[in-house]
Amino acid sequence: AFAHYGPFWRQMRKICVMKLFSRKRAESWQSVQDEVETVVRTVGANTGKEVNIGELVFSLTKNITYRAAFGSSSREGQDEFIGILQEFSKLSGAFNIADFIPSLSWVDPQGLNARLAKARGSLDSFIDKIIDEHMQNKKKEDEEGDMVDELLAFYSEDHSKVSESDDLHNSIKLTKDNIKAIIMDVM
Repeated sequence: AFAHYGPFWRQMRKICVMKLFSRKRAESWQSVQDEVETVVRTVGANTGKEVNIGELVFSLTKNITYRAAFGSSSREGQDEFIGILQEFSKLSGAFNIADFIPSLSWVDPQGLNARLAKARGSLDSFIDKIIDEHMQNKKKEDEEGDMVDELLAFYSEDHSKVSESDDLHNSIKLTKDNIKAIIMDVM
């Protein structure tokens, strides 16, 4: 579904352009350099031995994405995250008889809807946990934050209206659901 092109959409676009995907942020991602360095060291340590490049590239991509999105260099939670994404991938490519015989959709003969609801709940609780951890461990002003930290700067529990102000922090307030939606879109 697409959002209406209104004040909220414009402010969300402004946040993405100015905060999340800015040139400064892209240049400052030390995590990419760290992960590439780790892969280079792994290849160097295995000189003369077989190296599974596909596995290394997958691991590199996974680690960069996880660190950029969630700001965590620890591998804790990565397996759960990958498991959830793999389940979504399987479900999106699965043959669903109800797609071809719509009258069977309410029956869910293959159990795909139940699996999809379970995977969605798992992803939702996983991202909730990440957001809660970031809220508890707020970054200091001089520390470089990640995407979740940038979004939490706009977090507000009240659902006030968006104004058209040029001051980005005062013009928009994000709810936890807004932050989760942006994270899911980026993934």
